[in-house]
Amino acid sequence: MSEQASPIPPSPLQSQSQLSTTTTTTMPSPAPSSADLTHFLTHPWCAALLSAPNTTLLPTPSRVPKKSTEDSFFAVTLRTGDTIPFMLSFSSPRPVAAASSQASDGVAAASSAPAPAAPAPGTSTEQVSTLFALEAGLNGYPLTAHGGLISALFDEAMEVGDAGGGGG
Repeated sequence: MSEQASPIPPSPLQSQSQLSTTTTTTMPSPAPSSADLTHFLTHPWCAALLSAPNTTLLPTPSRVPKKSTEDSFFAVTLRTGDTIPFMLSFSSPRPVAAASSQASDGVAAASSAPAPAAPAPGTSTEQVSTLFALEAGLNGYPLTAHGGLISALFDEAMEVGDAGGGGG
């Protein structure tokens, strides 16, 4: 087998006009893929979440490989068939607590709990959720995901919520 030589990256000292003539690779979109959506729609409880009113799919840029190698843990290392083949983030309205309770005779009675307060300025009534499809390549013990992975999943989900789809 013969190997082809990789093009030498431009020197940082080259002028912008020289840099603009170099070939660039188009990166995939951070928008949720149809494969991710299709996978989660096959699970009834996921389909119920994703088809709820006012649900919006969110981009996950950390699943897109980058030349800088930023986000490569989720974009490359954990994006395989035996690790996390599917991941999907979405926002939806926060559930509202029930405003009434059932009396002992089954008749609805007014709750003594006050009505939920309006959200404080600068806060959101939206919640962000991330679904991960976990496969056996992530096990620490049989049928048990590695504890370190769980920390990485929380970190990733929090970043999507904080940055609207950013990476960890």
